[in-house]
Amino acid sequence: LLQNKRLDILEAITAQYAKLYDELKGVEVAYVTTATPLTPELEAQVLAKVKEISTKKEVTIVNEVNKDIIGGFIIRLGDMQYNASIANKLSQLKREFNN
Repeated sequence: LLQNKRLDILEAITAQYAKLYDELKGVEVAYVTTATPLTPELEAQVLAKVKEISTKKEVTIVNEVNKDIIGGFIIRLGDMQYNASIANKLSQLKREFNN
């Protein structure tokens, strides 16, 4: 990478390598977005919900904090997304009232 002056793509390469390694080991990564950091109790509940949705692979959780969702959570697992956020529910109500 250094010889070919491609160090700028090192981060993308490491991310792809980690993804391939997890796939080889049978591990899926669930990205969970919450308004506040997950406590161990909440993490256990979310992990149970993810295992409900997921295949039989081992699942690890990566918590992302986004105060804009107000409350609840959003789970992204592969190409699936489960949105149980307050912001999403408020948006649905707004669309219903506008129709």
